Amino acid sequence: MTQPSDTPRKRGFALLDAEKMKQVAALGGRTAHAAGRAHQFSREEARAAARRSVEVRTRRAAEARSTPSSEGPSA
Repeated sequence: MTQPSDTPRKRGFALLDAEKMKQVAALGGRTAHAAGRAHQFSREEARAAARRSVEVRTRRAAEARSTPSSEGPSA
């Protein structure tokens, strides 16, 4: 019986070299835009998304500062 290796084998898209992966991804993006299935953010949508991102990062940083890190898991 064979033993599983420590590192998983690459399959599918991960088998491609970096340049081929880039070409395939670009083709998919162009195809989605041509078919009208790709979303294009307006300036307002992009600003709102950035604002939400900053709010989340700020809140998480504040929570990390307020949580004592010296406590280990209670078991």
